[in-house]
Amino acid sequence: MKKTILFLTINIIFLTTSYVLAQTCTNYTFDRWKDSRYTDNKDGTITDKQTNLMWKKCSEGLFFIISSNDCRSVVQAFTWKDALKTSKETINSTNNRNFAGHNDWRLPNIKELGSLVTNRCFNPSINETIFPSTPSNVFWSSSPGSGSRSWQVNFNSANDTSGHRIVVSSKGYVRLVRFVQ
Repeated sequence: MKKTILFLTINIIFLTTSYVLAQTCTNYTFDRWKDSRYTDNKDGTITDKQTNLMWKKCSEGLFFIISSNDCRSVVQAFTWKDALKTSKETINSTNNRNFAGHNDWRLPNIKELGSLVTNRCFNPSINETIFPSTPSNVFWSSSPGSGSRSWQVNFNSANDTSGHRIVVSSKGYVRLVRFVQ
């Protein structure tokens, strides 16, 4: 009897934890971020037909797996200074590899990054079918804020925020973009 109760308790905790960690979407909010808005180029890039922006499907630190059309590995969070340094290194490395046949990848500005936010969903507030494995956290933009701050988009709560550029504990993620020619 005790083993059965323990087994049921563990399963309930596991199922509840899995449910809590899953993306939550509402049905009463209009969905402007349907899959049809995007073109999956099947090369690790996504084209947004409304903004004419091409995005890397995976956040920096993740690798695109062609066979599963998914992002794998461990996504990396960066301080502002390391985001710029790593972004430049990643951009240079990406450009040297000519990722998906393009060599003009860059850090998006706040408006571009904000175009990925869906107010219909949270945790994360992004189309997970199109952008898998996106952390429910803040992503750095190239847009400066006031003083020692820089603009970020919070993909947990769908809000713009600003992070400290000089505070070591202020971290965020990176997703690269380019204009469609």
